[in-house]
Formats: sequence, C-alpha cells, structure tokens
Amino acid sequence: MTSMSRAVLNSRCKSIAILTLILGLCFLQTGCGWFFGEKGIFRDRGNNYLKADNIPPLTLPEGKQSASMGELYPIPVISATDFGYDPSMEYEVPRPMPLAANSREDKVRIQRVGGESWILMNAAPGELWPRIRNFLNVNGLNASYANIGKGIIETEWLQFKTDPELQHTYRLQIDQGVQPETSEIHITHYSIPASQPLPAEVNWPRKSVSAEREKWLMDELAATLASDATEGGTSLLAQNIGGNVKASLGMLRTETVIYIRLDHTRSMATLAFAAKKEGFVTFESDHDAGLFYVGYKDPEDMKPGWFKRVLHLPHNPKLPTTDYTLAQLAEILPKGEALDQAPLSKRSKEKVLPDADGYMLIVTGEQNNFVVRIRDPYGKRLEPKEARQLLTVLRKNLI
Repeated sequence: MTSMSRAVLNSRCKSIAILTLILGLCFLQTGCGWFFGEKGIFRDRGNNYLKADNIPPLTLPEGKQSASMGELYPIPVISATDFGYDPSMEYEVPRPMPLAANSREDKVRIQRVGGESWILMNAAPGELWPRIRNFLNVNGLNASYANIGKGIIETEWLQFKTDPELQHTYRLQIDQGVQPETSEIHITHYSIPASQPLPAEVNWPRKSVSAEREKWLMDELAATLASDATEGGTSLLAQNIGGNVKASLGMLRTETVIYIRLDHTRSMATLAFAAKKEGFVTFESDHDAGLFYVGYKDPEDMKPGWFKRVLHLPHNPKLPTTDYTLAQLAEILPKGEALDQAPLSKRSKEKVLPDADGYMLIVTGEQNNFVVRIRDPYGKRLEPKEARQLLTVLRKNLI
C-alpha cells in the first residue's frame, strides 16, 4: 500500500471517528432528556403540586345533611394589607425565623442584667416544669402552691441549720425566653423571723430579701438542669407558660420592627448587647433617648479571601466608621408623627450632615411594650428587605 493510500485511509478513519463521537454525544444528550428531562421517565416531580388545579366542592343530594362535610383546612381570603406591607413596593417573602435562634449558645446559663439574675435555658417551658418539680422534691423543697398556667411554684417554709432565727420560702417563676424555644427561671427569696407566725399569703417583694439565698438556689438548680442527661418528659399543660416570646419581629405601618416586651433597663441592655454582634458595631448610644447609632458590615465580607487563607497572610478587616456623633444626628431625627410617616432613605440627597454612614436604632413605646425601628442616620425608612435582614440579625442576638 502506497503512502498516499495510507494517508487517505487515515483521513477517512479520523472522519468516521469524529462522526461517531458527534453522534454519540447527540445520543447522550437526547438520551438524558429522554430519561431525566421534563418529559422523561425519571423526571423530577417535586414541583408537580404547582400545576395542581382546584376541583369543585363535594355536593350532596337534596335532603342530606352537610354539617359534617365542612373543609378540614379552610384557606381564608387575604389581601396585601393583612401582611402590613405596601403593595406598591417590591416585596420578598421572608424566610421563617429558626425555632432555636441561639442554639449555638450553652444550653443552661445564668444571665445577669443590672441587679437582676435568672436562669436561661434552651428548652421550652413545657420541658422545664416537670424537671423543676422533680428537683424541688428531691431536695426536700415541697411546693405549697403551684400554678401551671402562670408558671409559678412557691415552696413551703423552711429553716436552714446555719440560720435558725429565720424562716425562708422561695418563689420560682418560669417564663418564655426572649428567643424562640427558650425559657427563663426567675427565683425570689423571702424570709421572716422564726418567732413570727407564718402569714396566710406571702406578699412577695420585687427583689429577694437575701441575694445570697437566691444565688444558692439558682446555682443548685442551674447545675442540676445542666447535668441532667435524662431530660424527662414534657408537660402538655405547661406549653403555654408565659405566653408569647418576649421579643418578636412584626410589622408597624408597612415597616418591619422588633417588639420587645421587657422593662426599660433590660430592653436597653439586651439591645446594647445585640448591637455589637454578628457585624454590628455601636458608635454611640443614648439609653434615655432610646437611640443607638450603629454600623453594620456583613461578617462574610470581613472574612479573609482565598489568597490570604492559602498563604496565611495577616487579615485586618476594616470595621464600619462614622464622621458624625449621635448628638449631631439626633438633632435632625424626625419625631412623633413625622417619625411614623418618614419617607424612604435617599442618603445621597441629604444636604444637612451629608454622607452619614451607618444606621439608627430608634426605640419607642412604653414599659414592657417597646418598638425598635432601624432607620438610616437621618431617621428615614429603609427598603423593606434591608430592614428585615438587619433586624433579623439583631433579633437573633437579643438576650
């Protein structure tokens, strides 16, 4: 065979191989579509429910009773105003809050704010009620009064060997925590002279008579709850102890806000704590005025890049800063009705104190019913999506 014949043969073989490869790829593409495409045998049926249509309701013959044929899961008629947002603005359905927003924290810890202390636990009140009753029984602290609806347990009067001149009693109050699926246990101690007749009803003080006696029982109970591996059952009757959580996201006049159902001291303290977590930086605050001037930077943006991680180079992320003081900005903040009706933020068009950075947390309301708004430094409203994202981070770190 001549060299020319070999060249022609090789050229034909290459052409056949290329044609075979092209046909094979086409077959694979059509084959994948045939097996896994939208009309394939093994297609994804996960979104089939989106194509479902309504069917007419069941009708009964005349003369038959239809009282028991009502809908099991009726869907109410709703409108945009039911969700508290402005339908003329772009709106995105938010992700639901996690059941346990602070699941990374210790399961049991003693929390102190100012002169108040309590046990904070990552468990629902329904789980705690039987465990606390068991703790009291094991330690000889019999209950003289228990109200499962209010989450209150009061012990019988007792005497300590080291303090025979006094008679003591305790009151344990179980409340819903600030975070979902958390509980707070507040303990109050009261004592009277041993020579004094026992009162028919205790007039419980706001604070314990003896902070030392309160601390003793709190430490013992917290240690027992933390070391108790067998968590026990759940009391169905105690599921509604304390009502709703003490802080929640909500809507107020088309604006996302945080509702805080705590006293003033603790509300300011828990906001001050949260405004320094997960990207938030507090520039200045005025608790009496209910103002927090803060900055925010997404923690993901402060992480070192791939190049620095590989080469182990030093990483010093820049935290948010500001050129203005809280006092300067507080003078131009809208108040009263003007705060409620403030327009959307347009920082670039501000003429007074231009180009201010950060955000303003504005706290209004009254004792045990505070409203927290997040605005731009001039008190103007943020876009709904931005406001909700920032308040969700803040809400997650409240204590």
